[in-house]
Formats: sequence, structure tokens, C-alpha cells
Amino acid sequence: MLKLSSEKEVELRGVLAKIIKETHDMVSSIVFAWRDGIPVSYISSEQPQAEFLAVASAAALGSLDALGDIFGSRVKRVDVEFENGEHVIISTIDGSFIALSSTPRPNLGLIHLVLRKYEDEVIKIAGVGQVDAKRLPKNTG
Repeated sequence: MLKLSSEKEVELRGVLAKIIKETHDMVSSIVFAWRDGIPVSYISSEQPQAEFLAVASAAALGSLDALGDIFGSRVKRVDVEFENGEHVIISTIDGSFIALSSTPRPNLGLIHLVLRKYEDEVIKIAGVGQVDAKRLPKNTG
């Protein structure tokens, strides 16, 4: 687990804010965290909510890794829909992840597209993973 400088945390928070803006505020809470559930940067109305999202997402990913072992692959993205229409989406990036909660009945295609758009930027800022040159164009605005 890396400790990011305060400048990198602020830069990362800026990327999280872009995700919220480009999804037209369909994201109600978003966090970048290490796989052990420790949040690095977040945007949420309440800190406990962001911390819980990070810890619960890490636990879910840990359980889903067992399925990945069966299929010989790693979990890349998880989308959980709740009865009230809200979603929690977790996107993994080597020893870390972005987790977000949505408003009810969001445009899931847009959210997934915007997440993919900013994964490379998160990788560069946090110093994790590898940048994929074959990603979608950076202009979904």
C-alpha cells in the first residue's frame, strides 16, 4: 500500500469530481481505496459513508476473488443493483479500486464509460496498474 502525498490526494479527488460531473450527478458517493479497504480519496456527503463504501467494497471483492479463481481470471468490475434502483459499482485497478454509489435508476452505460475513461488517469496519479493504450477516446463529455 502506497501513501500518496496530499497533492496527489487532491489531484485524485479532482478526477473523482470529474467522474461525478460527467455522469450528470448520478453518482452520490465515490471513493478510491486500496484493496484492503483503506480510502485514499473520496467525495461523499459524509466521511463515514465513504469509509463504509470502501470497507464493504473491499470485502465484496475479497469474496468475488474466489469466483475469479474458479474461472481463472480476476474480477474487473462489479455492479450491484438494489431494490430501490440504486447501484454500487466497483472498478478494480491492480491493488486498488474505485467504488461508487448511484442515484436510483442511473444511466449505467454512461457511468461505466466514464469510469473507463478516467481509469488511466487514476493509475498515473496513484502509481498503480498499467496504462492501457487501447482504451476508449478521452472525450465522452
